[in-house]
Amino acid sequence: MKLERFDANPLLGPEDLAPTDQGLEVLCTLNPAVVRFNGEILLMVRVGQRPVPVQGYVSYLCYDAETDRSEVRRISMDDPDLEIRDGRGYYYRDKMVLSSLSHLHIARSTDGRNFTFDPKPAITPTTRYEAFGCEDARITFINDRYYITYTAVSEHGVTVMTAHTEDFVTFTKTGLAFPPYQKDVVIFPRQIGGKYVCRHRPYSNEFNDPCIWTAWSPDLRAWGDHEMTLAPIPNSWACERVGCGGTPIETPEGWLEIFHGANKQGQYHLGAMLSDLENPHIVLAHSTDPVLQPEAPYELHGVFSSCVFTNGLLVDDDGTLTVYYGAADRVCAGAVSTVDDMLAAARK
Repeated sequence: MKLERFDANPLLGPEDLAPTDQGLEVLCTLNPAVVRFNGEILLMVRVGQRPVPVQGYVSYLCYDAETDRSEVRRISMDDPDLEIRDGRGYYYRDKMVLSSLSHLHIARSTDGRNFTFDPKPAITPTTRYEAFGCEDARITFINDRYYITYTAVSEHGVTVMTAHTEDFVTFTKTGLAFPPYQKDVVIFPRQIGGKYVCRHRPYSNEFNDPCIWTAWSPDLRAWGDHEMTLAPIPNSWACERVGCGGTPIETPEGWLEIFHGANKQGQYHLGAMLSDLENPHIVLAHSTDPVLQPEAPYELHGVFSSCVFTNGLLVDDDGTLTVYYGAADRVCAGAVSTVDDMLAAARK
């Protein structure tokens, strides 16, 4: 009852895409959303770019909404206010600076293994709430549209933006879904009790752990009736934090989801969860063991090591379940199982 990795992994890496401008390099291609469209499998990949490194400096990109341009900024490595913790970012004067500026880019495939990036990005920073990037999209088809939720990062905090498309060529942003600090938002594929439903994950503070929550909406814009759904699992692979994955799968037994969890060492794993069909804030079961844990070299070493993170999956008519995931915050990979096996893993 585990996910089996593709032999073709990793599917996409930084070397598969040219940077959008001179003086930049692609640092990572990770955490893809996925959807079937017009006979193809599309990944909406988070692409992180950074300035080509200059010796003695930390260089980073930042989008300026007033000028509608991305600017290169540098900090001397000798600056006593600079603190380097891991490859995802730095702390300067007690504020985090990301090592790359992310946008969302479509990659297309006919077989689910061999992907080619579109010439241009799909979603890029265009607002002050995206100054530090657009990250980790999830896609849900509902009401004859593809609705996209993604993380927006700026000095105003980490929050969630929404967009939609009908053709995966033109994308319309529809604004903030939640105020900071929020991330990991996915919309359910149908209404429940006449309302739309989503998962979300508030940030932790002194009083709360990073938990999966459920919210309802009449219009896919205003979200309320929040319910805490799944907390970190003590003494386990998910004891530090949990967050939702791709679009929930409707089964006769309930809503099946593949979620991520992290332990106290910061290692990210994937698990399976089952919730009630009409009351999805009620968890019926969740796996005690991970269905995927970082073991392959491309999962153990990268921008952020020992990490597998998913926000996209597909289900075939025969019950095959394919999970696309980011590995070590650097590359895209895939793994396969069945709906029945993941239901069994959730019940274990």
